Amino acid sequence: METIKASEMGLCIGVKRALSLLDGICAKNRGKTLYAYGELAHNSHVIRYVESLGFRTIIDASEAEEGSVVLVRAHGISDSERSKLESNGVEIVDATCPLVAKNQNIMRNSEYPVVVFGIKGHSETLAVEGAAKGEYYVVEDKEDICQIPKDRKYRIIVQTTFETEKCKELMHEMERQGYQYAVSNSVCMASEMRRKAIRDLNGRVDILIVVGDRKSANSNALVAEARSIGLRSELIEDASDVDPHMFDGLSVVGISAGSSTPDDVIDEVVRRIESI
Repeated sequence: METIKASEMGLCIGVKRALSLLDGICAKNRGKTLYAYGELAHNSHVIRYVESLGFRTIIDASEAEEGSVVLVRAHGISDSERSKLESNGVEIVDATCPLVAKNQNIMRNSEYPVVVFGIKGHSETLAVEGAAKGEYYVVEDKEDICQIPKDRKYRIIVQTTFETEKCKELMHEMERQGYQYAVSNSVCMASEMRRKAIRDLNGRVDILIVVGDRKSANSNALVAEARSIGLRSELIEDASDVDPHMFDGLSVVGISAGSSTPDDVIDEVVRRIESI
């Protein structure tokens, strides 16, 4: 089976940065208890790797004992969570993606009430919400806009991996309904380039395989991007998910991957498909 890789795919700068901190933390803090606050990235392979280095994953600041080292996930944490960690006497190593940190700063300092375009309950969205000092609203779909009063101007913040077309639709809807707003757009350009790379594969491949965790919002967004342009697409987590029958009657397979998918996982998938 022939494969063609998308020109842009795989680990983003934010996740690479987070992973690059691991060895240094281990070397500098021998004998100390190490924690990862939340999943460093939404990928089971990354999580297992982090835990293999001796990090314990926690989901609440109260779990971190005094004198320990806590690595903050790429998606960031709320201000209240950070304060709890600091009051517990732990050392914080911050792996928050710079774009997420930028959105948090905008949320803290906005002169207007804030509208967050993002996936409700996603760890990044929660981290940005957790930086709010005043009024804010989270909008995932057009139906959410009705909750927002029209008697004031808003600052719009966009989740870094939110779908660009959906973002445009929501802005158009707010404008159509007469809302006034200013936009602080921190959409990750790497995510946009990955979506463009998928569009560039259209017409060249019979199916697009996206390698990524099923919990990964950006991996699912890549599948949605492909399907929106009529390109058949499937999400698989690793080579064990490759079913030869999904390629029956096909000749060329496109490969893309989410921003938290390690290179070795992608390579193994490619080898498995090419062996069919």
